[in-house]
Amino acid sequence: MWVINRHQTSSELYAKLAVSYEQLNKIDQEQLNSTQNKQDRFEVSSAYEVDENDYQRVLNKFKSTDSNVRAHEQTHASTTNTTTPIQYNYQMGPDGKLYAVGGSVRVDTSIPDDPKEASYKLDKLKKSATSVDEMSAADSAISIQANLMKMKLELTQNSSY
Repeated sequence: MWVINRHQTSSELYAKLAVSYEQLNKIDQEQLNSTQNKQDRFEVSSAYEVDENDYQRVLNKFKSTDSNVRAHEQTHASTTNTTTPIQYNYQMGPDGKLYAVGGSVRVDTSIPDDPKEASYKLDKLKKSATSVDEMSAADSAISIQANLMKMKLELTQNSSY
């Protein structure tokens, strides 16, 4: 850094400016070279062959999983009353896009007081849980719970007669 003296001539100021610009250019060049060396090291260390078949296989797996997860959750949402929208868990694929790898939808599990309505709703819950190709642990738990509650409901109805 330099100090300007009000008695200096303009040529002296231009000379100081030229020296300062030269110093700044030198610093910029050193930083550029340093960055370039880091990039060269990175390129060398990450220079490996990517098998296009592996890339495509992994990408297809992400796409397939995404499609299956969305269909699974949509099936649940369309077969019973839900209390929340579908929520998905995402993972970034090799192409930089996000793909659904899991999901959930909360279903209305409240049971009406009327035995006929309760029976209908329990059947609907069981159908929703079992209507998918592959049942998750949560699907199995809901199905089992619905079966048990329906059996309890039938027992209480039969014993009240």
